[in-house]
Amino acid sequence: MAFITFRTSIAALAVAGAATSGLVALPAVATVSGATSASAMATASGSCGNGGAYINFAAHYHNSSRYHVFTKFSWTIAGSGVRNKNNVEFRVKHDNRLGGDPTYWTWRSPDNIRKGYSEVNSGTRNGGNPVPKSGVRVPKNKAAYVEFKAVFDKRGTDPRCAGHTRNV
Repeated sequence: MAFITFRTSIAALAVAGAATSGLVALPAVATVSGATSASAMATASGSCGNGGAYINFAAHYHNSSRYHVFTKFSWTIAGSGVRNKNNVEFRVKHDNRLGGDPTYWTWRSPDNIRKGYSEVNSGTRNGGNPVPKSGVRVPKNKAAYVEFKAVFDKRGTDPRCAGHTRNV
């Protein structure tokens, strides 16, 4: 059983309203709270944009008895004038509330991420290192999240943005 947070409901309404008016709306962070059993998959997501380009990012994970286990990361890059040599970087971290959050795993793309949908998991490299077969594990007593950055391939100066998912 999943519960949608109030913030997600507002974002979903904004996207639905924009879709009927022909505008493109991006929720800052859409969150869904899912079941926490060992087999239940959940997603933490976020988005950012700059210069007419944007990225919608999602971290897919499940909770074991001792860990938050991240097994797949996916994103969509879109926007006006976006070409096919974008860069994406993300880091799995935990929020220690004092700054300097520890990094558990980092993925950096080469200069070749195409616009549209892409993903990285234990079976796909997508130009960088694959996700470890056992997943990226963060102790369950830590507030895990994923920080992401994008550099969009456009004519002239390439715009950049950064964002993060919610804590899980």
